[in-house]
Amino acid sequence: MSGILLIFRLRRRRAVSTLIGGMIVLVLLLTALGTMVFVSQQYDQYQQIVNKMAQYHNQQQSEELVANSPGLTVLTPGTQNCPASGYNCYSMTVSNVGAVGVQITTIYINSTTGSGCIIPNPQPCILNPSSATNPYSFQQSARYLNPGETKHIVILYLPSTVTLPNPTPGFPRNTVFIITSRGNVFPFQWPFQPLIGGQSLSAFSFGVMKIAYQCTTYSSGVCSSGGYDSIHDYQGASGHTTGTYCHGEALQNYPAASNYAEQLSVPSANSGVLTFVNPWIIQKIFDASDTLGDYTQTTWLYIYADVVNTGNTAYTISSGSIDLTWSGSDHLDASLLGTYYNGHFYATASTPPSIAPGTSYYVIFKMTTITLGVSGGTWPPANQQSAMFWGSASLTDNAEDQSYFAGTILLSGLWVRASC
Repeated sequence: MSGILLIFRLRRRRAVSTLIGGMIVLVLLLTALGTMVFVSQQYDQYQQIVNKMAQYHNQQQSEELVANSPGLTVLTPGTQNCPASGYNCYSMTVSNVGAVGVQITTIYINSTTGSGCIIPNPQPCILNPSSATNPYSFQQSARYLNPGETKHIVILYLPSTVTLPNPTPGFPRNTVFIITSRGNVFPFQWPFQPLIGGQSLSAFSFGVMKIAYQCTTYSSGVCSSGGYDSIHDYQGASGHTTGTYCHGEALQNYPAASNYAEQLSVPSANSGVLTFVNPWIIQKIFDASDTLGDYTQTTWLYIYADVVNTGNTAYTISSGSIDLTWSGSDHLDASLLGTYYNGHFYATASTPPSIAPGTSYYVIFKMTTITLGVSGGTWPPANQQSAMFWGSASLTDNAEDQSYFAGTILLSGLWVRASC
């Protein structure tokens, strides 16, 4: 009997030992699992931080600010948000040519001579963003540049005792450092160094092209020649009729975007105003502009192109021409009517304006010769419902010395179609 009790006690002790051992193993497993989860969470947090740092680094590397000519422009007191007294104000023009937005945090200016940013003034001048006009500040509302934003203007405010040296002819006397929120520094020198040897031959580039048309004869402000006028050919225009005037773009004030209609005051035009629309025209209006074909000319055709002075020096435009071609003998030829710059029209017979570097302007041409038809035939030829006239425009300053420049630029073209 005692032997049986001994065996039972041994078995019970073994069961308890097994239970205790299992609990120990379970505790070890749970501890290991908890440690693995903790380590995994810490690693995930580490990876998130690494990814954020890598993203931040990529964004930092993607920042790219460039100063547009002329870099800084001296503002007249009392204009363009510059106080009438107590300040010297400068308009800084920059472009964000990078792939990320950029926020300007600080601007440093260091001058070499004169009463600029040199001792006893802060060396260099330190400008911080401000919502109010304060000495040594810049516009807080203009501190952010969107990706791809060009010609962004930031107004700088310096006290009247600080005048940045600006010699004539221009050569660098100031260095401007633009500091961004990601820690990048983008410097440029002002005034910009002019080109040696005169203006580059590629100192302008064409962008938007638009057309306008107007009847050849006006009487008391009313078309009396039976022609057509694009003043009726935009969205909501008076006299806009289906089948003849079918442009649908809305009207926008100068300078209008490329996809909007635009009215410009041009005194040499019959009515004194030209309405420019997208560069396409229907057949019957185009026929009314024909000068040497089978139709009576009752309508003048005008073309403008938006041009940018991409050089480093100012120039004037004195003459120019356009030649658009559909086939070997179908030509549209136009001569320069004038220049539209800063909201004013300058006819070719007047003194042309000086186009500052980095600024845009319109060149307005009037169609002088429309030669259509092959071997005496009519245009368009059989089975031809529409056609694109394309070609180039040429501009020159007509100078007779070392400042002469000229260039030829490809135009986007004029589309002629059968109807609306």
